[in-house]
Amino acid sequence: MKTVLILIDLQHDFCSEDGVMAQLGHDVRAVQTAAANADILAAAAADWMTIWVETHHQPETTPAVWAGRSKGASAICSTKHGQAAYIDAAKYADAVVIKNRYNAFLHTNLELMLRTAGIERVVFCGCTTNVCVESSARHAFMLDFETVTIADASGAYSTEEHDAALHNLSSYFGSVLHMSELNLHATAEGKEER
Repeated sequence: MKTVLILIDLQHDFCSEDGVMAQLGHDVRAVQTAAANADILAAAAADWMTIWVETHHQPETTPAVWAGRSKGASAICSTKHGQAAYIDAAKYADAVVIKNRYNAFLHTNLELMLRTAGIERVVFCGCTTNVCVESSARHAFMLDFETVTIADASGAYSTEEHDAALHNLSSYFGSVLHMSELNLHATAEGKEER
């Protein structure tokens, strides 16, 4: 089955201690662990197509209703540093998708890329499990892709949020697996930096 690994929002503003989310008071340790696991997963999944998805926010894509969704929201991924990759896996991605909303499919060419490549199974990881990963996995499932979310390569700012999202995803929107269940043995040596 032709598979793609989609890495979502593993960027400084979401994962780093000096990122916006940490500055807003969120504990980023679980997200950092997930990011490290996603980096390992991307190297092991060298035979799969890999798509790096990142959030960018600019004034022209941030109407008042979107900016007002939470405290400090308009600052998230609004600078080059905040938008930058937190892990090495971004260098080996086959494609990059820039999104302006939680869902990686909304107003992007992601579905077209997957259909063109003949993808049947979409494997998600990244942050946060309960927001961008879950929004994107739900959408993929409703587009009739086999959908898998990797529990230990996805993270949220609380265990409760992470666990609730995994419950929803495994109950209604595909399957949830751990990295050890994937049986991958490849390395990233065959992938070139973009």
